[in-house]
Amino acid sequence: MNHEQAFLQAIRETPDEDAPRLIYADWLEEQGGAARAARAAFIRLQCRLVDLPDEDPVRDRLEDEAADLLAEYQAEWTQPLSGIAEDWRFSRGFVEHIRIRGDNLLSHAEHLFDIAPLRSLHVQIHRSDVPHLAACPQLHWVSTLDFSRCQLNDRALQYLLTSPHLERLSALNLDGNDINTPGIQTLIRSPLFARLQRLDLSRNHALGDTAVRLLADHTTQNNLEALSLNESNLTLNGLYVLFRSTRLPHLCRLCVSGVRSHWTVEAFPPRDVDQFKLLAQLRDLDLSDIRLEAVMPRSLLASLPSNLRSLYLRNIGIQSEDVEWIAHSLSLSKLTCLNLGQNELGAVGVRMLADSPYLASLRILDVSHNNIRDTGVKAIAASPHLRHLRVLNLSGNGIGGPGLKALAGSSNLDHLRTLNLSSNFIGADSVRALAESEHLRNLTYLDLSDAFLEEDSARALAASPNLARLTTLLLKKNLLGDGGAKVLAQSPHLMRLTTLDLNDNRIGKTGAEALAATSWRWIRNLDLRSNVFTDTQEALLRKYFGNAVQL
Repeated sequence: MNHEQAFLQAIRETPDEDAPRLIYADWLEEQGGAARAARAAFIRLQCRLVDLPDEDPVRDRLEDEAADLLAEYQAEWTQPLSGIAEDWRFSRGFVEHIRIRGDNLLSHAEHLFDIAPLRSLHVQIHRSDVPHLAACPQLHWVSTLDFSRCQLNDRALQYLLTSPHLERLSALNLDGNDINTPGIQTLIRSPLFARLQRLDLSRNHALGDTAVRLLADHTTQNNLEALSLNESNLTLNGLYVLFRSTRLPHLCRLCVSGVRSHWTVEAFPPRDVDQFKLLAQLRDLDLSDIRLEAVMPRSLLASLPSNLRSLYLRNIGIQSEDVEWIAHSLSLSKLTCLNLGQNELGAVGVRMLADSPYLASLRILDVSHNNIRDTGVKAIAASPHLRHLRVLNLSGNGIGGPGLKALAGSSNLDHLRTLNLSSNFIGADSVRALAESEHLRNLTYLDLSDAFLEEDSARALAASPNLARLTTLLLKKNLLGDGGAKVLAQSPHLMRLTTLDLNDNRIGKTGAEALAATSWRWIRNLDLRSNVFTDTQEALLRKYFGNAVQL
């Protein structure tokens, strides 16, 4: 074992500690050379950023420095993963998460864990290969396993749970599989269940009240902190049992959006609100896509606990007159995330939110598809309380030029990282106002899909130094044409893009050639579907972008 391997082994064995990483950074710098010095600086920057508050004035500068280093050296640092992993993510200076096909993992597990202190695997695996994965000794180092949308059944889960190598596993994602009650019974009885902190069982459509009752009433000691049951076959009765459970003492995040909801309010009696022990301990609650009037009384929502940090109430039938209990609720004053998308707030409801001093801690606000129009977005722009937003979703609200120009001039966007303005009446003048806004200099994600944009709009975006931090730009269902594709491809500012969506933009030969000649280095997802290319142009794009391009 050489020095570098020894350092990586120390990092693997103490993954939550910064000291071994920083010692390794010092060693790299001592070896000399620009590339090693850059890697050392990147490790130190990411370690420092982990504990730095969002509002710290130096955070933006440090994030810029880390992004610049990653843009320049990522190909070199991740070269051993090329052709094996589908995607990867750095954490505290090292690749700790990868997305990978099951056959590649089984073939290259020893190599992968030798070159990186991997802790999180998103594995795309066939159920027949799960017994082989369970025998993989490298699972010993893994704390998170993600099998979302793999069509795993109860037998596959039971095979996985026989693995002797899951000592460190604390998070299991089984979203979108075929798990049923027998699989949950096996899970609860396994030694793993006592160690799990996060469990996602969403979109296992056969899971219903019986399985949920096992989770709610089991006697096994557990440390479960987050449980997701979105779009399962859970009914109101099962939800009732879950809310009354005292067997999940550490649970602080519960997601039950999209569960069956055709029961009457009488089945969920208001007098039992005080018996919902679980609600009192939750920090994050997702009740989206459950019709409020059909499922639970407003007295339940009005009794939400004061320690809530995230509240998701998307598509539950809230109207402007119902917003008052949120806007005037002192118990919600610690909220940092509020999702009210796809309701009927209108401009009046959004103005109530914008005027509320109790929502001053919000970092994430989603009021998409609420018909708030220009009046509503002007209220957000002028609010004295919404000054710390990091994510703002205004999609599908009938917003036009006046509202967008007010938004572009608002200092409430100074800290914004994500802005979704898709499906609004934007056009070139509004895009120009956004592109020229210095309040958007921290933006990394911008969605302007389906927004009546033409070549002039693309030109404004491409010419803006204020958008130089963008990593994701979504422009599908517009009219950018070849000219729009060309100016984007030649932009001197959009050099950090990893995702660009130009789906359905009337791009043809000239646009394809311009994109294939771009100097973008980090595009991982370029969506060019629903455009008109010949076989020759498609071959050119595939040659340049490889698997990153969708045609």
